[in-house]
Amino acid sequence: MDNIVIKGKIREALKMFIIKDRQVLLRVDIYEPTISHRIAVYLEGLFPEFDIDCEYNKTLLGDKKNIEDKKIRPDIIIHKRGNNYDNSVILEIKKSGKNSKLAKADIEKLKSCMTGSLNYDLGVFISILKRKIDICWI
Repeated sequence: MDNIVIKGKIREALKMFIIKDRQVLLRVDIYEPTISHRIAVYLEGLFPEFDIDCEYNKTLLGDKKNIEDKKIRPDIIIHKRGNNYDNSVILEIKKSGKNSKLAKADIEKLKSCMTGSLNYDLGVFISILKRKIDICWI
């Protein structure tokens, strides 16, 4: 699938999250995994030919590891279960600004997943704040 199409679908999922969930979830200061899950729900409807999983930490060969051989547990992945070759998109979600220390660490994590055995086609960092959402494409 073309990256332009994928990016459009990810933006659409975020629009649905903003309309249906953002205000209520951020008002009660909900944990990031809940936000990731809600976004994943919307992605499922937009990517019916793929599996959408949260916190997916395994490959067919064992633990999911980045290029530095560190175990990882991505917030959301868009992939096809059952093989190690259809790793399409990896997403990390943070309730902090894109320039925060935590955000920068997640962006580096995403970069390290773009090569090696994981070889994702696209990395996406999403910063969820009360007043805005930022997307960094990797």
